[in-house]
Amino acid sequence: MSGVHAIIAGVSLWMARAGGALLIVASTIITFEILARKFFLLPFNVGTELSTYALAVGASWSFSYTLLHRSHIRIDVLRNWLPPVAKAVLDALALMSLTAVSLVLAWYLYDTVEASWSLGARENTSLGTPLILPHGLWFIGIVWFAIVCIEQLVTVLAPFFAGISRE
Repeated sequence: MSGVHAIIAGVSLWMARAGGALLIVASTIITFEILARKFFLLPFNVGTELSTYALAVGASWSFSYTLLHRSHIRIDVLRNWLPPVAKAVLDALALMSLTAVSLVLAWYLYDTVEASWSLGARENTSLGTPLILPHGLWFIGIVWFAIVCIEQLVTVLAPFFAGISRE
């Protein structure tokens, strides 16, 4: 399983970096847009649209990296006072919940992507962005997150089920 985990960690790192790069590009476009309006009186107004896409895609592409590095926000008030076995159970329950949420998100995002594709939907702005692009990239990030959640859940629960099968 360590080979699979190494691949998952590598892809997750690459996706997080790509998501961060999208945010940098979006902030650069917004900065250029502001400067162009202020100093050259050029009426650009695409930064908001592109930054919205960059935020959604960048976040979804970073979720798996965040999970692998245990960087999601948690409230550990009760957990910190519990014995190690209870902590492990709570961690497994949290991971199961996160996996369920990621699968539900992926399920409903598929409908969004499919509708964008079948309708040929475009953003109602001057760019007229085909919505399959941001929706598809967002969907890829959420599906990858669901895959990583499942891999982590299998990793956590495998020793438990191995112990049960030996008895």
